[in-house]
Amino acid sequence: MTWSNYRHRFQSPHRLVPARTEEPSTSLLSEGILDANVDRTEPNMIRVALWREWQGMLADLRNLGPVWSIVRNYQCVLAASGDYPELAFSSDHLAAHGREADTTLTCLFPAWRRAAAFESGCCCGRLYGVEITNEQEQAIHRICLARDDALDSFIEWTRMHQATGLEDEPEIVGHADEEHLHPQFFARHPGTLEVPADRLRTTLIHAAQREIPLIASVASEGATQTTRLDITQASESRGWLILSGPGRSLYVDAAPAGTLLVEPSSTDGEPNLRLSLVDPNDHRLLHLRGVADDRPAWNQLIREFVLCSTIS
Repeated sequence: MTWSNYRHRFQSPHRLVPARTEEPSTSLLSEGILDANVDRTEPNMIRVALWREWQGMLADLRNLGPVWSIVRNYQCVLAASGDYPELAFSSDHLAAHGREADTTLTCLFPAWRRAAAFESGCCCGRLYGVEITNEQEQAIHRICLARDDALDSFIEWTRMHQATGLEDEPEIVGHADEEHLHPQFFARHPGTLEVPADRLRTTLIHAAQREIPLIASVASEGATQTTRLDITQASESRGWLILSGPGRSLYVDAAPAGTLLVEPSSTDGEPNLRLSLVDPNDHRLLHLRGVADDRPAWNQLIREFVLCSTIS
């Protein structure tokens, strides 16, 4: 399945909305599942509670083949297709980091409150995946099947990793060193400039028109995903600015709140301007930078539409 099969669920930048189709009378996902683990309270959505044994659960996702890995916060969503990264866990198991092709993923488990496998309806059939939620029951990370022929393996994966009924309520313990894991999201470089956040929309639209590739990172309190985005299309729908490319999609609130930072840096001695969208608490939600040979074009784009200057 393509990302277009999933994107209908993001009706607005602030809420996940299920598709409005009839709920099936039977569910493959709930077969062989303890009754206490099945949740049908949300229309057209079936969830199965999972055991919070993150290392084994995430490692076995690699057996499903290509998936859509999605990280989101309340203003940005980044989706990348491919095999789920093989994660290396920290010694205290509070964090894990992995890379698959040009996509990197970091997980910060103190923010992971619950996990559930889900089955949901849409105009093109049924969607299957895994949803990680935080203490406020907001989705912060999703893994969705990318191929229909992986369904049998996913159903078996769900049975294997369903909750046992013996777990205690999850406790938020320990503290993952986010600043150490993601210095690009916390340390301001000398010379950083603050500009209105509404300049981000225009900049990204022109990046799509000029076909300028970029490296995009989206962070939530529980996960950060970074990938290369070769933009082939830009569109707007239901409050989102949507940038799409082969196997990648970036959604950004079309009227973002907060502040846009322009951060000077250099790569191999050449200027490499970076953009970061930060909220009022200085949490960095989105981070963008240029790609190798295309950095001059990216830098010029920022000068024109963010700094409002044509100085080269």
